Formats: sequence, C-alpha cells, structure tokens
Amino acid sequence: MSYQTVHPSSRSLLTFWRVVLGLWLLLPSLMAQEALRISLAGDVSAETQKQARNSVGYYNLLWGPVALRCSTAVSTEFTDNARNSSQAESDVILRPSANVQLTWPVTEWNTLNLSLGAGYSFYTQHSDLSQFYINPGSGLSFDVYIKDWKFNLHDRATLTQNSYENPASTGGRNNSFLQNDIGVSALWDLSRVVVNLGYDHVDYVGVNNQSTQPDSASENFSLNVGFKLRPEIMVGLEGGLGLVRYDRSGSSNVVVASDAMQWNAGAFSSVQLSEHLSARLDGGYTVYVPENAQAAGISEMDSLYFQFSATHEITPHISYSLSAGHSVDFAYNGQAYERLFVRLSPNWNVVRNFSISTPVWWEQGTQLSAQALKYDQYGAGITVGRPLTQKLTASVYYQFVLRTTDQTSSYYNYTANIVGLSLNYQF
Repeated sequence: MSYQTVHPSSRSLLTFWRVVLGLWLLLPSLMAQEALRISLAGDVSAETQKQARNSVGYYNLLWGPVALRCSTAVSTEFTDNARNSSQAESDVILRPSANVQLTWPVTEWNTLNLSLGAGYSFYTQHSDLSQFYINPGSGLSFDVYIKDWKFNLHDRATLTQNSYENPASTGGRNNSFLQNDIGVSALWDLSRVVVNLGYDHVDYVGVNNQSTQPDSASENFSLNVGFKLRPEIMVGLEGGLGLVRYDRSGSSNVVVASDAMQWNAGAFSSVQLSEHLSARLDGGYTVYVPENAQAAGISEMDSLYFQFSATHEITPHISYSLSAGHSVDFAYNGQAYERLFVRLSPNWNVVRNFSISTPVWWEQGTQLSAQALKYDQYGAGITVGRPLTQKLTASVYYQFVLRTTDQTSSYYNYTANIVGLSLNYQF
C-alpha cells in the first residue's frame, strides 16, 4: 500500500503531539474499566492491533515521523429485541464510526501508540437507547526502554454499545458503562528470565441513570516471573492483589455490594508450537474477601481459576482463536461474579475475495451477593465481507443471543436476533 505524505512544519507537528500526549496522560481516573483478569476483550483487541501494526503496509498516512491508519464506517442494523428483554421490541439502528491507529517513534527508545475506535448508535424507535460508544482496545500506550527494562504507560477505555455485552445486567434498560484502565508496567528481560511488574487503577462507571449497579474502582498489583526453557517455551509464576471500592452516593436503589480484597497466586505457560500455532495457560488459586460480608449476604470465597487461549492458522485460508476460563471477578460488570466462559472465533477465507467469520460463545455466571443471580448466555454469529473497491469494503452479519437465568420471572430471560450491513472506507 502506498503512503500519502503530508509535510507540516516540524515545530507545529511537535507542539500538536505534545498536546495530545499531555491530554491523555492527564485524563482523570473517574472513568471506567473492568478488572484486569476479565479485560479479555480489550487485551485480545490490543494484541491483534499490535500484530497488525508490525506488518508491512499497515499504515496508510505519513505525517512527518508519525504513521497513521485511518478509516470510517457506517452500518445499518435491525434487531428484534432492542432492550434485550422478555418483552421484545424491534428497532433499526444506524451506527457511524471512525477508527484511528497511530505510532510515533519519539526517539530511538521511546514510542507512542494511539488507537481509537468510536461511534454513535442511533436507535430510530427507542431514542433512550441512543449513545456514543468506544470499542475495546482503544487507548494510549507509551513505551520507554532503559537498558534491560521496558516501561509501558497506558490508558485504555471502553464504552459498551450493546447491553448484551453486560450479561450480568437485567433486561429492559440501557445498562451502558464506561470502563477505564490507567496504569504502568515494567518488563525486565534477562534473556532466560523475564520479570513483569504492573499496577493499574481501574474504574467502572455507569453513563446513564437506568442501572441499579453501583460504580466501582479498584487498585490492582501484579507480578509475573517467567523462565524460558527454550526460545519457544516459557513457564512461570504469577501473583496479584486487588482492592475494590463501590460508590453508593447519589442513589439508594443500588445492588448490595461490599468493598473487598482479592488475591491470587498461580503459574502460567506459553508455547509457540509452530509459526502458525501458539497457546497460553494460566491457572492457580484465588481468594475473595468482602469487608462487609453480612450486609452483602456473602462470605469469604476461595476457588481455583484458569484461563486458556490459543491462536492457530490451519491453512493460509483457515484460522481460529480460542479462549476459555473460570474466574472470580470482584468488578465484573460492576459486581462480584464467579463465571465460566468459552469463545471460539474461526475465520474462513475459502471463497475468493470473501472473508467469513463465525464466532460462537458461552458464558455462565453467579452473582456473589444477596441477590445471587445466576445466568447462562449463548451467542453465535456470522460475518461475510467483500472488498468493493481498493478502499471500500462491505460486510453483512447476523448474530443470535440467548440469555437464561434462575429467576422465576421471565423478565430476566431473552433472545435477540440481529442482522446488519456495514460499509468501511480505508483512507
């Protein structure tokens, strides 16, 4: 792909990006982000974008030393259950959006990366559901290299656009939450031994007044020590500590939630079995300790946890990613939950000029509070994409979502069918 080059003055370019960097680093922490162990969507998206950024021809615009990739999209979507409730109400949704990825090698040892995907969901029939959204993986990352150390400053944000993305929420409401994770990590690479330290401040804030879930914030500390048995095999030990606080101010109608402490200890292994197959497994023991157990209706809980992920390119035209796990998450969707999950995302590029993906997933959760809500969510979909021109791509998609709970009222149970058409223009 050929670059388009813009030649601004070096002084104005430097001033502009200093302003951008300053604004991101000074963002207040009163935004929101799910707890570290369950930020899987953001982690996967960020890793995918990182791999893409390292590929030749990924960026399509040069502005001095800054490389950018810019695109815009618009989609039209029909759903037969806009509120994800047992009382289904259909709607047509329009979604314009924009995506920007940026990399700036500030010096030989410092690199700034910015990724932002955002848009607006306009509901033609249910205007109270209309909202802005921010895609997982959006955020700022600044890498600093000092001898054997790599420091990373980051701020990642997500604003959910679909209420089924929060399976713990009740139906019929706009349960949108803004999530933000701001923190720092330090990687010490000693060739055969790799040490990773991390601290993150995580917030989870409702952006409307329809949710009964309290806002929450947590402080998360992590330590991983990995040993390279071979260049393609690493094993290690991991540990973490989290402190969560719930904000009950301004509302008396909130889910009972207790401030809590959680720690975990375990081991991990990652294997690059071939150029086209890699896998990682984390497992261990976690303890969840609520501060006000009697009020929340729960007691201290201990459990085994695990998380497995794999990516496999079977042929140049068929690939998949797989993730599965069990965890106890103190800030999952603003509440404490024990959950199991599995997600499989195959890609089938077997028809010339067409890309096909068929994700399927299942999640089961149990709320750790007096309400003790239990749910199962199943989902499946298909997306078919085709380039119309060198820069314009069209895709059609269908998605099915089913949620069941242990509640006697059918209000909490629903099915939804979603079909849409999307156009994406790459500058």
